[in-house]
Amino acid sequence: MPLLACPLCEKEISKRAHSCPNCGEPDPFRYYSRKSWVERIIWTVVIAIIVIYSWVELLPMAIEALR
Repeated sequence: MPLLACPLCEKEISKRAHSCPNCGEPDPFRYYSRKSWVERIIWTVVIAIIVIYSWVELLPMAIEALR
C-alpha cells in the first residue's frame, strides 16, 4: 500500500485514506481538484466584471473620443 504526503500537513498517509488522520482533511488527494474549481470560478467572475465594466464605461468613452 503506497504512502503519499498529505497536501495540507505533508504527513505520510495511505493513498486509500478517506481523510487525513493528522489534519482531518476529507479526501486529501482531491484537494487540488477542488481548489482548481474554486479558482476557475473566481477568475471567471473577475473576467466577467472586467468585460462588463469595459462595455458599460470604456466603450462609450472610446466612441465619444472618436467623434
